[in-house]
Amino acid sequence: MDDRKPLLQVTHLKQYFRINRKFTVKAVDDVSFEIYPGETYGLVGESGSGKSTIGRSLIRLYDPTEGKIIFNGMDISGKLKSEENRKLRTKMQMIFQDPMASLNPRKKVIDLIALGLDIHKSCSSAEERKKRVYEILDMVGLSHEHANRYPHQFSGGQRQRIGIARALIMNPDLIIADEAISALDVSIQAQVVNLMKEIQRKTNIAYLFIAHDLSMVKYISDRIGVLHFGHLVETGTTEEIFSNPVHPYTRSLISAIPHPNPAAERERKALSYDYATSGIDYHQGTLRNVGGTHQVLATEEELQAWTAK
Repeated sequence: MDDRKPLLQVTHLKQYFRINRKFTVKAVDDVSFEIYPGETYGLVGESGSGKSTIGRSLIRLYDPTEGKIIFNGMDISGKLKSEENRKLRTKMQMIFQDPMASLNPRKKVIDLIALGLDIHKSCSSAEERKKRVYEILDMVGLSHEHANRYPHQFSGGQRQRIGIARALIMNPDLIIADEAISALDVSIQAQVVNLMKEIQRKTNIAYLFIAHDLSMVKYISDRIGVLHFGHLVETGTTEEIFSNPVHPYTRSLISAIPHPNPAAERERKALSYDYATSGIDYHQGTLRNVGGTHQVLATEEELQAWTAK
């Protein structure tokens, strides 16, 4: 796996927000990971853990406080030149949580989807623009008649498909899906995730899939990063994380997933984890390898204690 070049490399990313003279929120504190072409990296954690902040720092809605972001061989962590900015704006796209809030209600679907094409003047004629929008509509499972409707005429799942279409039209290498399915009905969530997997098979696109629902992340991701209070506490392949969760926080998350088998569900014991009383200090630990690509944020003593059980 590691002989390929990562599409995105994030090293020691910090994103702090200064509230006043005395108080600074450390939303993201020293996070490193990479994403390879054509894979899905799931970033999971509870509300306020810093997952969405990471997504927004990567696409430069925020200026990173510290750290390095290399995307497609290009350093995008500092001030961007106009050419770099143009590349970033086309090759990295974002799908937001609330499809209604991120779609202009006064624009028709064709204009919403073609917005990127219009900004970057990618089409030489109205005919070419229409053709490209229709191709993308086909890809996300919407019909051509939908192009002349307005967002309020669609269901939540269809709106999210419009959001995906809008991101796909620029032919990006990476899509950041920021809680892209959490506002949807459970039955619709599966449809949208299956659609994303299908598109990935066709286009070899990479996803950063940000979510708080571990079972969905397990289903879509090749590798997973577990985030807590701005720190990446555990990362590895989906198989490594689920078959051998090491960090107490990861274990508490996995233990909270309901089991479809009623007998196993009765036996399931949810573990609780409270950082304040756990005696763990994330600033003391470093990411340590526990086999394969599996890494855990821990001190030597903590790792011994957690793996001895």
